[in-house]
Amino acid sequence: MNTEIDHDSNILKHMRADHEALQGVLASMSEVYFPPAAIKTLKRFSTVQAASWVGVSRAHFNNHADELGLTPELVGKSKQRFYTLADINAVRQHLAQKTTNDEKARLYDPRRRDDEELAVISCVNFKGGSAKSTTAVHFAQYLALKGYRVLLADLDPQGSTSGMMGIVPERVTHDQSLYAAIRYDNPRPMSEVAQKTYFENLDIVPSGLWVADWEFDAPRVTTSTMEEEREMRLRLAELENSLATGNLPRSEFERLSQEVDSLRVKMRGMSLQRLYFLRLQAALTDVQDQYDVVVCDTAPNLGYLSNAAIGASNHLLLTIQPQMLDCESMAQYLMTSITHQEQYEAAIKRALGPEYITDKTLHYLITRFNTASTPQNDVSKILRTYLKNVLDHSMVNTTAVEEARTRQLTLYESDRNQFNPKTYDRAIEFMNQANAEIEKIILRGWGRL
Repeated sequence: MNTEIDHDSNILKHMRADHEALQGVLASMSEVYFPPAAIKTLKRFSTVQAASWVGVSRAHFNNHADELGLTPELVGKSKQRFYTLADINAVRQHLAQKTTNDEKARLYDPRRRDDEELAVISCVNFKGGSAKSTTAVHFAQYLALKGYRVLLADLDPQGSTSGMMGIVPERVTHDQSLYAAIRYDNPRPMSEVAQKTYFENLDIVPSGLWVADWEFDAPRVTTSTMEEEREMRLRLAELENSLATGNLPRSEFERLSQEVDSLRVKMRGMSLQRLYFLRLQAALTDVQDQYDVVVCDTAPNLGYLSNAAIGASNHLLLTIQPQMLDCESMAQYLMTSITHQEQYEAAIKRALGPEYITDKTLHYLITRFNTASTPQNDVSKILRTYLKNVLDHSMVNTTAVEEARTRQLTLYESDRNQFNPKTYDRAIEFMNQANAEIEKIILRGWGRL
């Protein structure tokens, strides 16, 4: 019987035709927004904006900029000053060095001190459309504008976060993606995978289709490692029984003892490899001294990649739209997460010890909130009444955010004159309020609040 398929089925023809058509349109749009030689740049900031990010008056900011000999761009007849983010950070650090007040110094230069651990925060949910990527990118940029050193890790194979940062996921090679840092065969150091961006103090580990391969690698390696571990345990038991007899020649006793020590070291390494949810955490140790905060964007699921992000995190930010369907989905997410977390903690305790369990906080951010919608206001009240740690401020749904995305920009990159001024001001105010509250989560983790 001939089992070969000579002709494509109708569904395959349909899929191929649609794929080719869509790829063609996307390629054309990519050439416009991201030509091969294009480099995304960040706007300059007015004195008002620059001073507000540092937390001083305009005059105070300009005086210190003059002290440093900065040369801002002068615009218009009034010669209004516009500063780069590098200028803003220079003034920030200058102010921190000049003040004798430690509290003020930390406000000017908020980077973590030696006694503060790297903070890792992940935007999570397994329902798409909850604005995880929008939240992750805007929060990472907010932190960079405040003076923190930030690494943005894109763990979603769709690569939306990478795209918002000017990286075309389809052009990310195997060795350039996050996959290179967490793969099991010849992983690259995270420091080599992290890329500088047009946003000073904000680096990115990009995503792409390659990252999805890890969803297959992790269970395969976990299974094979468990089999190897089983054989090692049997051998270890044999050796320990032999050593327990006490009738061995000295040389044989020393040889078996060395083999026992070697096996235990190998088994510890195997345990780390088997515990896939610690993979990202281990990879981040390579860059823990280079950043203050790592912001992770996860895929809309609870797969291996998302669980690796959760495993590495100190803080989980669950984004949710204020709608009943989203609440029902979130209840399922929490139920599944409880099971996963119990299994992870038990596995870590057995293999490594309880001290290796990363303590975490869980917070909820209401996103795409329509303040004029009575049903959404009702759902928001329900969430705030029955859940702990729902942020007071929401990510309000505004046309400014969507308009900015059509230009491949975030609100922080956009110029006010591209929007209705009132709409832009309202959007920025809500965005800053929400991000400032998320920032406090990190500051509390460091013991500053």
